[in-house]
Amino acid sequence: MDKIDYSQVRFSFIGTRKHLFKDKKYYVYVFDDSLLMGIIPNSQNPKYKIRLEINIKFRWTLKKTKQGWIIESFYFPYKKSAKPLFGSNDDLQRLKEFTNLKVTFENMNSIYQQFQLIGQGSTGKVFSAVHTIEQKIYAIKSIPKKQLKSQLDQNQAAFKMEVSILKLLAKYPDNFITLKEIYEGEDMQCLVTAFLEGPNLIEEFERLKTTNQNRFSSIEVKIILKKLLINLATLHSHKIIHRDLKPENLMFKVEGDNSSLILVDFGLATYESFEMLFYPKCGTPGYVAPEIFNVKTANQYSTKVDIFSCGCIFYKLLTGKNVFKGETFDEVLKNNRKGQIDFNLRIDQDYITEYSLVFSGIIQNLLQKMLLKNPINRISAFDALNHPYFRDVDNNIHPSLRSLQFNEEMCEDEEVNNEKSEEEDKNNIQMPKINRKCQLIWNLTFFQQNSQKTVFDSRQLIEYDPLSGSKYAKITSCPLVSEVLE
Repeated sequence: MDKIDYSQVRFSFIGTRKHLFKDKKYYVYVFDDSLLMGIIPNSQNPKYKIRLEINIKFRWTLKKTKQGWIIESFYFPYKKSAKPLFGSNDDLQRLKEFTNLKVTFENMNSIYQQFQLIGQGSTGKVFSAVHTIEQKIYAIKSIPKKQLKSQLDQNQAAFKMEVSILKLLAKYPDNFITLKEIYEGEDMQCLVTAFLEGPNLIEEFERLKTTNQNRFSSIEVKIILKKLLINLATLHSHKIIHRDLKPENLMFKVEGDNSSLILVDFGLATYESFEMLFYPKCGTPGYVAPEIFNVKTANQYSTKVDIFSCGCIFYKLLTGKNVFKGETFDEVLKNNRKGQIDFNLRIDQDYITEYSLVFSGIIQNLLQKMLLKNPINRISAFDALNHPYFRDVDNNIHPSLRSLQFNEEMCEDEEVNNEKSEEEDKNNIQMPKINRKCQLIWNLTFFQQNSQKTVFDSRQLIEYDPLSGSKYAKITSCPLVSEVLE
């Protein structure tokens, strides 16, 4: 057996195991990947050795004091039972914070209270809840275990993939939705994320329609697009593809602050380097890159698919209209597949533009580079950030634009750790066999906005809710979308 190197301990403390006749003191040592507990210091043969892995479950017990709620003890697995260890609140708080996302927690109702339903889909519900100790609000995604097991094997792999990616992106709270903790109950799997105060981009579009402004100003468009590209440059530096970029999946952390834009819903996200992708043909009609329509095998596209989707969002920011129009699912899908785009940004009665750059071709140039059919020639997020569109010819840089910078050095520093993490994920995620009858996900917002129309009455719609995002639907009683795309 390898000798235990106690110089690698991240922190240590003394806890107590309570017994009927005599309590026992244990020296607790926390390593990056394990937890050791022994009755003598620095023991080479500690009684308890616990690997810090996602399948390991800890349960925390709280106690109410005059000063408020504190953590009194935690239960850890031992053989076929769970053993409690008591300690100081400070030590146990530190242990809980350190093991966040390393292990799975149990007994959520002891940590969170005042649950309120804020969203619902066929795979689960989203609640807001108050952290008992912190008194802060978080969002909790609750997924029935039977939903993960009863569907295609790809659903379970997709869940593990999403957790893996959210764990990796947790270091970028200003760019992506932040995963805080993972909980498991008898029937539910729960993801605890940050609670966002602001709306999503589609809600902002709807709000603007009710105002005299009627659209985003030119500087607002620049701020939103630049922050979106910074988020994508960060994401793509880790070789991660989002695969479902659209206004519904862009949210503002702070209401009224366009520079607080972050990406949410990583239910379809994957690593670019994975040899086999589940759901290779996926996305939302109106935002799908050409190479996804034309994919023949499961690994024939890259992060550039997100740039195409970003270009579609840019078009909507500029004009207030969708780049691929249509009144029905089939029309939008057909036009998206054709890929014919009108780059003449016309002045109309609804969106009277003051963009002087339109006439010099700078806006069209960036838009065309983002929407190129050939992904090899399509601009990257990093290069788009250096496009002349973001240079202020009057040198009058808006404070929000000045503060938005892509931290390339941070991403480079994380490259080695990312490669290690990605390799671990490949080992931990068992990729299922790809079902050729893949679904193309369609956004429910379109149906909700056109609820008075009857063009969809011949199709049965089933809500599909990726594990951290908004409502979706898939067509189940029409020809398979994968067959339509072929």
